[in-house]
Amino acid sequence: MGWKTVIAGVGSLIALSGCAGQQYYHGDTCVTCFDNPVTGEPLNYDPEETPQKVATNAQGESVDSRNIGSQSGSIDISSNVDVDTAYARIKSSMGFRAPNDFEEGNTMSDWQKGDSAWKHQVTPGAHYDLGDYGRQTVGGKQYHLVQRVQIEKSGAGSRIHYSWAPADQRIAYDGKAMESALTQRLESALR
Repeated sequence: MGWKTVIAGVGSLIALSGCAGQQYYHGDTCVTCFDNPVTGEPLNYDPEETPQKVATNAQGESVDSRNIGSQSGSIDISSNVDVDTAYARIKSSMGFRAPNDFEEGNTMSDWQKGDSAWKHQVTPGAHYDLGDYGRQTVGGKQYHLVQRVQIEKSGAGSRIHYSWAPADQRIAYDGKAMESALTQRLESALR
């Protein structure tokens, strides 16, 4: 039985070493890259040449996910737009849903409203606190986000605090490009 184990082990190593020349990706994750489970060291790839996780930068190029910046963040904006108008524009532009946007009595709608991402607390004329899933395109690729926004009255205008994080932690994107795209989208909505 000892020889069978040795032969199987050698056969596995030969098979794994065959992957070193060319890696295969599913989405942004290398599926043919293997690390030693004990040491964590790469077995069949050079991480400098083929990172286990890649991301798309703002130019649409695949890059090592360690070089793309923070995956979550926040933006603070002061606007001359009143709080109720800011709410309506941001809700529409960023894809936030109100309770009446869900089909009444529909099980799927009930599940979506029960999801921890969804939040809709409003005090018209004073404060809006929203949460939902959203989408943003960076480098020609669309990403799904969990987004939150607080909109508060500030004199005749409003103060907006928007934050985001990836909906799927396994998929990385260019953090700086994401922040820039979301800031531009929010500012455009408030014009």
